[in-house]
Amino acid sequence: MSVTNSKPEHVAAAFADAWNRHDMDEFASLFASDANFVNVVGVWWKNRSEIEAAHRAAHDTMFRDSRLEGDVSSVVELAQGLASIHYSWTLTGASAPDGTPIGIRKGILLLIVQEGRSGWRIKVAQNTDIVPAIIAPAA
Repeated sequence: MSVTNSKPEHVAAAFADAWNRHDMDEFASLFASDANFVNVVGVWWKNRSEIEAAHRAAHDTMFRDSRLEGDVSSVVELAQGLASIHYSWTLTGASAPDGTPIGIRKGILLLIVQEGRSGWRIKVAQNTDIVPAIIAPAA
């Protein structure tokens, strides 16, 4: 799925599509060359090459049979050609490093996307697992 000439929120759909096809070339193409990505356990990748290598390794193992589904929960224009996207996701079919199925995971992915000559690309990504039974106190 190409994100050229699309709306910012189409990047989230392209992210899930590439994930579900386990197409890490397409996945990596969604990111700017100098993108940053912090995953759900706090690992911080600081460019497209690192993001691609890490996801390729994970999709060869623990995410090999995974499926990512979700919805765009919000899109906020931060400036002309710059937007934030919150994508609420559910992941199924993933396994632990030892191959044990890990069940259903839910989370929220924050993408900061920037429009350029080749369309919208992810500049910053921050992924968060929603941990059941860990609830912040009411405001």
